[in-house]
Amino acid sequence: MDESWAEVERMAKAVSAPDAVDAFTRPTDKQITRWVSLFNYSRAEASSLILQQRQDVTRERVSDDHWDLVREEREAMGHDRETYEHEQQLGNTLNKLSATITTSDGARIVLVRLGGLLDTPQKIQEIAGLSEPPPVEEGESDMSGSTRFCMVSEETKRKIDEYLAQQQAVSKKS
Repeated sequence: MDESWAEVERMAKAVSAPDAVDAFTRPTDKQITRWVSLFNYSRAEASSLILQQRQDVTRERVSDDHWDLVREEREAMGHDRETYEHEQQLGNTLNKLSATITTSDGARIVLVRLGGLLDTPQKIQEIAGLSEPPPVEEGESDMSGSTRFCMVSEETKRKIDEYLAQQQAVSKKS
């Protein structure tokens, strides 16, 4: 089958998926609470990210066969299929919530939003092998208002990305 036709079929399936049917319906309190609990998002962030995921017909979905294999274990951990699919894309989501800035002396600093797998400066310190936790700055997020960010080097960000990729690989194996 032609590769572009396969992509059209994949997107057509995505549009008719149960969560896509609810793409413009506000998430329930139970759904938001699940995302807050699993990923440490604020309620506003969770609601916004749920809607974004549902509306993204281009995202990779977990096949029915894959979900059947991991369902029991993941549900025991508090996941449903929607949160499991989000977990598979967590590195991409965290990258979207980060920003790189250039200082007046030309140095590049990455602002990494604290939350989810990166919930504390100490976690980033551990992941990157830093001698002390990175500095924290308060900021504003379009999704949740007040948000905390760690200021890290590009090398530390690379280590964070490697860690997140490893976590996704582990998650996909189980």
